[in-house]
Amino acid sequence: MRRLIAFLAVLTALITGSVLLAAGAQADTGPSTTRVVTADRAAQGERVVVTLSAICPTGATIKVLVTVTAANDNRIAQGTRQKKADCTGAAQPIELRVERNPIGATFIVGEATATTVRTVCDDAGCDVISFDETIRIS
Repeated sequence: MRRLIAFLAVLTALITGSVLLAAGAQADTGPSTTRVVTADRAAQGERVVVTLSAICPTGATIKVLVTVTAANDNRIAQGTRQKKADCTGAAQPIELRVERNPIGATFIVGEATATTVRTVCDDAGCDVISFDETIRIS
């Protein structure tokens, strides 16, 4: 249990630190969006394959950091993954294979929370947006 709490504390510090560092330089990157389209359980619950739909301005880059958290009986399944892509200006899929934290539970089918930190950068700087959404692991 102490390992899980320590892991969560480190993860929170990393996410908060990256948001604070990147927030100093605000870019005029225009509107950008991401949303989870699918979250599929894989490898007997060792991972969740998350597909996002992302829209960001042509010429910019997007980095998404996704943390999936779900209950499995009285334990927590959690994993984090990030991926970077070049923006096309249109909706584009971004697939992330979120591996579970080995000290936590395996992922099961059901409701979960996806925390996404979206960083969109262009020549002028970066915009960082963090949000949570309720998803369903299938």
